[in-house]
Amino acid sequence: MFSIIKRILRLSGKYRSRVIVGLIFNALKSCCAAFVFFAVLLVMLNIEHLTGTVILQAFGIIVLSVLGRFLFQYLSDVFMSASGYEIFREKRLEIGNQLKRAPMGYFTENNLGTVQTVLTTTISDLEGNCMLALTFLVGGFVQALAMTLMLGIFCWQIGLLALTGILAGILVLGQIKKRAGAHTEDMQNAQELLVGSALEYIKGISVLRIFGKGKEGKGKVDQAFENKCRSDIAVTVSTAGIMKIYEAVFKITSCLLFLFSALLYLWGVITLPYCLLFIICAFLMFMELELMNDGAFLSKMLATQLDRLDLISDIPVLDVGGKDIALKSYEIELKDVTFAYDSRSILDGINLKIPQNSTCAIVGPSGSGKTTLCNIIARFWDVKSGSVKIGGHDVREFTCDSLLSYVSMVFQKVYLFNDTIENNIKFGKPNASHAEVVAAAKRACCHDFIEALPQGYETMIGEAGSTLSGGEKQRISIARAILKDAPIIILDEATSSVDPENEKALLDAIFELTKNKTLISIAHRLSTVRTADQIVVIDQGHIVQHGTHEELAKKEGVYRTFLECREKSISWKL
Repeated sequence: MFSIIKRILRLSGKYRSRVIVGLIFNALKSCCAAFVFFAVLLVMLNIEHLTGTVILQAFGIIVLSVLGRFLFQYLSDVFMSASGYEIFREKRLEIGNQLKRAPMGYFTENNLGTVQTVLTTTISDLEGNCMLALTFLVGGFVQALAMTLMLGIFCWQIGLLALTGILAGILVLGQIKKRAGAHTEDMQNAQELLVGSALEYIKGISVLRIFGKGKEGKGKVDQAFENKCRSDIAVTVSTAGIMKIYEAVFKITSCLLFLFSALLYLWGVITLPYCLLFIICAFLMFMELELMNDGAFLSKMLATQLDRLDLISDIPVLDVGGKDIALKSYEIELKDVTFAYDSRSILDGINLKIPQNSTCAIVGPSGSGKTTLCNIIARFWDVKSGSVKIGGHDVREFTCDSLLSYVSMVFQKVYLFNDTIENNIKFGKPNASHAEVVAAAKRACCHDFIEALPQGYETMIGEAGSTLSGGEKQRISIARAILKDAPIIILDEATSSVDPENEKALLDAIFELTKNKTLISIAHRLSTVRTADQIVVIDQGHIVQHGTHEELAKKEGVYRTFLECREKSISWKL
């Protein structure tokens, strides 16, 4: 019980003092509940000589008890509930900041399922239940102890019996947590599997339909739902009995308090007013404590969820100790660079210089390491050995934000957000004016088709830009890069999937984007390769050729084969 309270307080960070104050108010609220019994005792002690004064005194105590409970409950809610929302807002922002600084290798499919579950289900559950669990655990315990202390003052035998019941209940609580702990991990795993399977089904539904695998694909999701249901039922079955035992401990203790109070009266140890007070207390003092069985079960679930949150909070980040560096030049140099995904080598012994304001085309077979080379320049991953420098500074010296402020990337697969076209273009420069957005769109050759849309720049484009064609999305991404106006541009096969009708407009847009910039381009089209200042040919992770189009065209090798394949495809007739 105390361990989960300590973990929640540790998680609270700068809001810890507010949570502690809220817990104090919650404890005071529970103490106020005990005042009612002083009023009852006052009336019973004067039952044979009851006067208006005694009645008013008892009534005043009851009023103070009720008002105190309302006041302290209100203050507890204000401090604890509000703090709970603040704590997990900060946690979401913290994880979001870590995610944008994480190496791209972190985002495997398995990690995505875990991240998705933690950021949605897990944090939402913690947000709603952490403060509730503290209320259950602290409030019920404090009220029972306060009333036990009160009974012990009047009769130590009754106080000792009540304390014995509380200690027995705590022992059973430990068993509830133990049994819940055996299954909560399975519940979390089942939840992550459910989220991952559902996402995979939704993202792949078009493929499933094309190949007639709708039933098989849905069967996997159904199985994930079934696993989640089974894990929930397993938790309920394993804890239902012990939770009833927990309630029974206090019911039995109440019955024993009733019997012992009556016997003490018969033996002349206590008077009738005290006997009646103890009997009334026996059936009321454990009411909140009985709710702690829910709190104990909840605390174990919270412990598992907090473990998941800690796992996500330990995301590796790339720029620990990084600095904001102001560059005077934008020359790029790779020296003896090697890189591998786990044990699979991708790049080996790469040495390359790209002068400022020059163009470099990267060519090579599929899987040769072209995209990886560009990604390590932008520091999406760190190299295993060697160095990548921009303007004479190793990219590992920068913060991620500082480094990427100098780089714009246009990917083959464009991702646009479910927002207006204007906001998507402004993504790289949020404070840009509408006039700047329009100017960037005109340079990217997309202003005309945007104006033709129903709401123009305010048109919502759907998730991932689903309402636009490939060429339109690509030009919007180029407008976004133009508006950012970074000195280094990386194009990752930006024109490879564009139809001939859109190619000229896209090439015009790229020309506007790359004017007076340092350009690195991964390309399959001759039109984007032959004009480059230098061409780098990569094969199986090595630079096998390096030179201009004219130089490489005269030599046997990968580039010559590349040219011959392109010339054959151009000469095809329909």
